[in-house]
Amino acid sequence: MCRDRTTRLAPGLSFAAFGVVLLAGCSLLGRGPAIEEHIDLIAVMPIEREEPASAVPATGPPRLQAGAERVVTAEIYSVLASSSIWRFVPDITVTQALAKLDVKGPLQVRAQALGKAVSADGVLYGTVSRYRERVGTEFGATEPASVAFTLSLLSVSNGKVLWTRTFDETQQSLSSNLLNWWQFWEGGPRWFTAEQFTHLGVERLLNNLAGQLGLD
Repeated sequence: MCRDRTTRLAPGLSFAAFGVVLLAGCSLLGRGPAIEEHIDLIAVMPIEREEPASAVPATGPPRLQAGAERVVTAEIYSVLASSSIWRFVPDITVTQALAKLDVKGPLQVRAQALGKAVSADGVLYGTVSRYRERVGTEFGATEPASVAFTLSLLSVSNGKVLWTRTFDETQQSLSSNLLNWWQFWEGGPRWFTAEQFTHLGVERLLNNLAGQLGLD
């Protein structure tokens, strides 16, 4: 779903060029087929870490910094709470349910068990594999924020994965890649922190999910 935003455009971007990248950017996530199954109430399973083979790159900050999974989880709740289209189980209810569950195995199995425990129709779950903080300030960064995570929606009734999308981005300047127009359109002409970049990524993915669920 490509929404209109009111923000500043980066200097030097002509309206003609912006129109081209706007059309290109709107198709980058591709909405995909409608999800026919009725999903009304969603639970959010805490995001889990997907440890890389090498957690520390040769230079710069760690690839997957401590607490990344908590940041992604918090941003999911933030985006869900910012719109009236979503009905979701409160995080405290999820925490209490998980404390009582003794389910092991793949993420899908545990997600379905959580969904049943809180009487949800669907469960959002996923992993974060990269969370690298910006080095510098919002006006000048020597290393940009870089984030990669995957979200999936599972049907509690049958255990089927209905939707999966990945956000895998390293911020670039608009002048170096016009297809990154959406970052500046949604967040302004600045260098984001990893948390801010995560929020934009979660919002982008959940907008896509809303479209496939027919909520937009």
